[in-house]
Amino acid sequence: MMDKKQLKISTFDDALQQVKDGMVIGIGSGSTIELLIPQLAEKVSTEQLDITGVCTSNKTAYIAKKHGIKVIEINDVTNIDLAIDGADEVDTDLNLIKGGGGALFREKVIDAMANKFVVLADESKMVSYLGETFKLPVEVDKFNWLLVARKIEAYDNLEVIRRMADDVPFITDNGNYILDVVLHSDIKPAEFHEYLIHLIGVLETGYFIDIADQAIVGTQDGVQIFNKAN
Repeated sequence: MMDKKQLKISTFDDALQQVKDGMVIGIGSGSTIELLIPQLAEKVSTEQLDITGVCTSNKTAYIAKKHGIKVIEINDVTNIDLAIDGADEVDTDLNLIKGGGGALFREKVIDAMANKFVVLADESKMVSYLGETFKLPVEVDKFNWLLVARKIEAYDNLEVIRRMADDVPFITDNGNYILDVVLHSDIKPAEFHEYLIHLIGVLETGYFIDIADQAIVGTQDGVQIFNKAN
């Protein structure tokens, strides 16, 4: 039986086959992508590909550069051919929860901009509803975070937790806090996202609705590929 790391790695071949010469690639964040980057760099070197990476976090950019991948800033591109990223949850319609690493805003900017957005996941990330196994991250300004948290709680008597790291508040690459929201099956993602995004102090939510084009999922029975319904 394969462990989660092996299941993640099993998805890489199908993703890397989509990387072509001349592409601008959106490179995501998190443990799956950190495993992918060395293999992406090897493909670029072996096949002598001219690709450019646009990264969703400072950490990803550092790792990509360390492996010899050319990296530029999001404001220096007008088009992203392919984005590859992980997810914390994937539902049956390829809607996602992302932001476990705190990079949800930059991930959404890059993943939504891409001509094709491919999600890599192991089978444990597949859920029947968003929030089944993972809290919803919401990136908020530090100035009024508690006021925002109270308004989120009031939406449906929800539990809201300010994310901590080593006993101090977690700070995103944008200098903000993350509020993690415990969801239940009655919450409608599109409606809740609209409520959240209009709260003053909210930068972005971890809902990725109708953004992913393909999910490549590593399972004990082999790799399964799910494409967005047209």
